Formats: sequence, C-alpha cells, structure tokens
Amino acid sequence: MAGYGSSLDGQTARRRASPGDRTGGEIAMVMNAFQFTGTPAIHFGSGMVEKLVDALPKGTQRILFVMGGFQRTNAEHWKRIAASLEASRITYETVHIHQEPTVEWVDEVVDRFRSRNGNAQQAIDAVVAIGGGSAMDAGKAVSAMLPTEPGDTILNYLEGQPAYRLHSGSKVFFAAVPTTSGTGSEMTKNAVISIPGGYKRSLRHDRFIPDAAILDARLTISCPISVKAASGLDALTQLIESYVSTKASPLTDALALSGIEAASKSLVHICTTAAEDVSLHEQMAYASMLSGITLAHAGLGLVHGFASPLGGMFPIPHGVICGTLLAEATKRNLGALNVEAGETAALARSKYAAVGAILTGHDKRDTDGSCTRLVSVLEEWTAQLNIPRLGAYGVNANNIDAVVNAADNKQSPVQLDKTAMRDILLARL
Repeated sequence: MAGYGSSLDGQTARRRASPGDRTGGEIAMVMNAFQFTGTPAIHFGSGMVEKLVDALPKGTQRILFVMGGFQRTNAEHWKRIAASLEASRITYETVHIHQEPTVEWVDEVVDRFRSRNGNAQQAIDAVVAIGGGSAMDAGKAVSAMLPTEPGDTILNYLEGQPAYRLHSGSKVFFAAVPTTSGTGSEMTKNAVISIPGGYKRSLRHDRFIPDAAILDARLTISCPISVKAASGLDALTQLIESYVSTKASPLTDALALSGIEAASKSLVHICTTAAEDVSLHEQMAYASMLSGITLAHAGLGLVHGFASPLGGMFPIPHGVICGTLLAEATKRNLGALNVEAGETAALARSKYAAVGAILTGHDKRDTDGSCTRLVSVLEEWTAQLNIPRLGAYGVNANNIDAVVNAADNKQSPVQLDKTAMRDILLARL
C-alpha cells in the first residue's frame, strides 16, 4: 500500500532494517489490524456556519444551543445564524458553559429540558454545541442524556465509576461547531466530564460521534492568541502521538501526516504575524479536525497520559498541558527509543524523523538529525508561543508524585518508567 513518501506509512517494506538502524530506510513490519467507525457529516469552509439549517434533520423545529461566549465574541455570525433559523421557523434555547462540564452541570441542564420531550411542541429536536472543547463535550453529553429516564444521572455512564453501565447509544441529533482549533472533539465519540474528587472520566459510545460537524475557520479568528497557541499545540500533540502510536494504521498515518503538514504551515503564524488570516486559520482547523479522527482510531501517547491526572488535580487548561509537555515528552521518548533494539523502535524513530522533516525541512533519511531538529523546533515553538510552565498552576516537586502514579504511556511506542515520567514533569515546572 502506498504511503506518504515511504513505506513507513503504508506499513509494508522491501528490506529489513538492522536493530539500531539510523539510515531512515524501509522497516519491515506487519500491518496492524484496524477498524474505522466513520466521521460526522463534515461541512468545512468559510460561510458554513450560516448554513447550519442545511445540516439539521428535516423537520427540526426546536434547537438547544450549548455554547460559551460565542454570542459575544462572534456577534455578527450569531446574528446570521439566528436570522437563518427564524427564516426557517426554527426556535431555539441557549445554555452556556464556561468551564469543563461537570456531572452537576450536565444533570441540571438535562433535567431542565428532558421533561419537555414529552411535549411535541417543546421537545428538543437537535443539540448544537458552539465553542471550544468544553462546549463540544457538554453538548455531546446533553445530547446523549436527554433520551434517558427522569432522575438518571450521567455519572452512571462514565467509565470507571462503581455504578457504571453501558449507555444505549440513543441520543438527540447533535451538531458540533468548533470555535477553536485544538481538541478535535467534533470528530470523536467521547465526552470528558469532571467528577467529584478532582478527576475526569469519559462518556463514550460509537453513536456519540456528532451527526454533523460544521467547521468555519472564521469563528476561530477571535480566539485569544494564548488559546490559539495552546489549542493548536494540543492538536499537533494529538497528530504526532496518533502517528507514532502502536495502534496506528495506514489510514490514520495518512491523515496524521496531512494534519501535521497543515499545522506546520499555520500554527505559529496565526499566533504571531497572521492573527487574522482566514486561509491559515482554515489550515489549522483542518489539522485539528484530522487530529480528532486519528486520536479516535489510533489512540494517543504519554502527553495525554499526563493530561487526565494533571487536569483533574490542578486548574490547568488541557491545551496548556499538551503544549508545555510535548517537546519534553518527545525528547524523552526518543532518548528511550535510541537504546531499544527491534523493528518497533526503528519504526517509531523513523516516524518521528518524518515529523521532523515536515516541521523543519530536514531530510527524513537522516533519522538522527531529523529527530534532533524535531525536538529543537518543538522547544522553540513552546517558548515562542509563551506556553506556561506547570509551576504557574501550583504544580511543584512536592506534589507531582500523585500525578506520576496516575499517569500512563497509553499507546506510546516506548513505555517510560515512573522515574522518567517524573523527570518530564520536573523539567516543565
């Protein structure tokens, strides 16, 4: 199967590399088995948000919007959306989310609107989330919980909970309209919910993939630069981690590389010299969208293994966690891979070299050189984009052990021990 520039991404090879191979040559390996569960109906491009009505099911009469500050930050776009709904005689109600969704928030909103679904004139026909990752997760959760029985709580459907039971998958039509380029949640089947005790758990079902994703990059232009930077590095982290994942497939490889290339052309520019360039924001929105697809089908790695406990124990935005740890985790992974023998390690090094080639222009056949430059450019971007260190949020050498104990490597191509994990956090305090 042909891949992106070499057999690395087609998962086939014509020769076997020796352990410790540094030539960037083709690596013999077995193609991973994989499943691909699909995506939402994707509506991508400038002007798409004004065509929201076209993405809704025929006969929609009432919408519940879940959003953050969109009505204020994108007032003109909101006016056009509202006008199109009025012209189509579709009514709507709005709830706002200004932090990561909690069990209490979801249950309260669902209790308020669930009872109306027995009244055809007041029933919610569609949930539309407009905002960043928190709005996407909140909307996804509300859509999933509206059909449940009165008195039910989302806590019963969160993975890892004592009373956990599998959700039926029944939901209200759900459309996702992201206003940040980062989490890729508009493509995924899970919603992350904060639970009592400072932890986060996922609501997950194949049917919770949004029915429609509307990606209009103009909506991301008004984001603060700090949000663009952190969320953009989150998307890049997801693309890199899913590309080097032990669960990667030829399909996710192709998508990840396409997304990495788009991010390489746009991320720094939209945060510095081209803060209002629509075409570059479209590139970053595209990268973010692909990151959602690849993480859903190939999994993630060590950075996201840190993200859940760090985000649960400290008030750190998810994008900041990813952005501040990406370079250091990549450096440590490569250091461990360099002393490992075998085809898995050789393949992972070659994949990291391919990423380095995209981000820096270095020849990926020079595996060591390309990997070194990859770490360097990630460190440069972390500094250039002013990504905060963990210490800014109260993390210190005396309280990181709980984070380390709860963290895991996920689908990383190398399994770091707890000492190495601790060193990564210490380096970013």
